[in-house]
Amino acid sequence: MRLNILKSLFVASALILSALLPLSTAAETETGATPQSAIFAIPAVWPWGYRDRHGEPAGSLVQLAHRLVAIADVPIDYELRPHRRAVAEIVQGRSDFVVLFENPAIDSAAFDLGVVVQTEVLLTARADSETELSMEGLAGQTVAFVSGTYYGEVFRQADKIEKVPVRDVFQALEMLKRGRVSAVLCSDQALYHTLKSLDLPYQNFRMNVFRKGQEGHLYMSRKAMHPELREPLADALEQLRQTGELESIFHLPE
Repeated sequence: MRLNILKSLFVASALILSALLPLSTAAETETGATPQSAIFAIPAVWPWGYRDRHGEPAGSLVQLAHRLVAIADVPIDYELRPHRRAVAEIVQGRSDFVVLFENPAIDSAAFDLGVVVQTEVLLTARADSETELSMEGLAGQTVAFVSGTYYGEVFRQADKIEKVPVRDVFQALEMLKRGRVSAVLCSDQALYHTLKSLDLPYQNFRMNVFRKGQEGHLYMSRKAMHPELREPLADALEQLRQTGELESIFHLPE
């Protein structure tokens, strides 16, 4: 008798629970958390992306991301990433958008949404140095460069120089000042912003253009979690170009 009562209670409880589950699932669908926002990965390399003294994201790419999101009016979170991680996440589809220098390794993994900035890549040495600023002139010597950055095939294939990867141009210039490297290879954007930040006069250095017209592009991962945002961001980038705001964001310091 007691066993039959327990069975009846169990069956009744199961029926009530099964009836409530679909209602609960439906409620979660309608009132649950919003879908995950798209991610705009920003390489944490000065002056493109860094944290200011208050710990907040800052830099030219942070400004760009902020304006793109505002104009497109879409849910995108922009987050600082170590350079190599930013590249890896775009390839894997763990981030949706990134701005990187043109790179053959990225072309097969991401859609190119347009040119963001055009730079010159410079070789820089101390003013008292007599070394010829070219791959040939630097043969057998050390050249610092920002780790993970693509500076073209000539540099990638250069095997007669000793390449020294560094965290950023601050570190590269410090090594140059101490004589630990013979030259620094970096974009004009990175060099001029760093010199201004350190209050170092240009006259302390010799510079030579290594590569003209190196372009930074806005990319969207081919495995992006939010492919529907491709057109809105491309349109927002074009609007910034047409209004001149894009040029203003990447204006070189005087």
